[in-house]
Amino acid sequence: GGSAPGGAPAGAAAALPQGMGLPAGMGGGGAAGGGGGAVATAAVQRITEEILPGGEPLGQKAFFEDGLVGTEPQQLQLLAHYAELCEDFRGYQRLTRAEGSARNVDGAQLLLLSGPPGTGKTRHAVSFAKALGLPLLVATPPKSGGGGADAWAAQLRREVRGTDCAVFLDEIDNHINDDGSASAMRQFLDGVCQPTGNRVLIVGTTNRLDRLPKDLLHRAEVIAFSKPEALHLQEMWAGHAQHLREAEVQELAAASKRAGATGRDVRHCASLCERRTVIDFLCRTGGQGYCHGAALANCPPPALSEYVRCVTTRAE
Repeated sequence: GGSAPGGAPAGAAAALPQGMGLPAGMGGGGAAGGGGGAVATAAVQRITEEILPGGEPLGQKAFFEDGLVGTEPQQLQLLAHYAELCEDFRGYQRLTRAEGSARNVDGAQLLLLSGPPGTGKTRHAVSFAKALGLPLLVATPPKSGGGGADAWAAQLRREVRGTDCAVFLDEIDNHINDDGSASAMRQFLDGVCQPTGNRVLIVGTTNRLDRLPKDLLHRAEVIAFSKPEALHLQEMWAGHAQHLREAEVQELAAASKRAGATGRDVRHCASLCERRTVIDFLCRTGGQGYCHGAALANCPPPALSEYVRCVTTRAE
């Protein structure tokens, strides 16, 4: 009952897995680095930018609302980090940890979302921050050379001081690809630049785990993404082409699976086929355009064959 220290309403826990209370410091937290020791001078350029404010933790509901299907195991693996932010988890550790053992979960942790392009890694990173109610910051570490890579860990620590947050590194293998940048990441994760008094989750996406240093992989939790199965593609298409009969949706899902389609391909082809169908209709009927009265009132939805042609062409 009551409100969490971070300002989240008491009802926030209703959207979360049963038995999870609101973690301290979560919910209404403001921009990371805003006032809490952040350094912002003309001589020091920030390496993070907040793209999503903190708010009410939504739990698995966040993934559902963002239309992410077929990745329930990955979602639950990500949501396990919510537990670590809860007081209940600290109580649970009394069953597993000897008296006097460290139970502090403050600090930094590296999560690597790994898989082929188009499998939803970036969308899951955004939904993950919403699920935990954490601010999401995009980080752009400086390029190596001149000591910049060695210094950015300390600067990142200053920018996130005092705020639980998630820090996103897109295609992390392009940022952590030499001794200097790898050393900086190690210092931030468990070295002298490790955050204290707050929890920072570094979320990186990659389709090239082989390019990351092995000692960083040992420090990370890798969450693997793969291309969706026909059943998941059928669920996606059912939401993007509700005018098709069930048998047609199954046929389209099977064609998409044969083509190796991803969720990104489904979204692309759904939008492309809609636009092409509308343009063709307007040209044939002499319509004035999309926004003139009821010009599209009699426009038919895209045909099954158009969807199949699109996903097949993208695979070629």
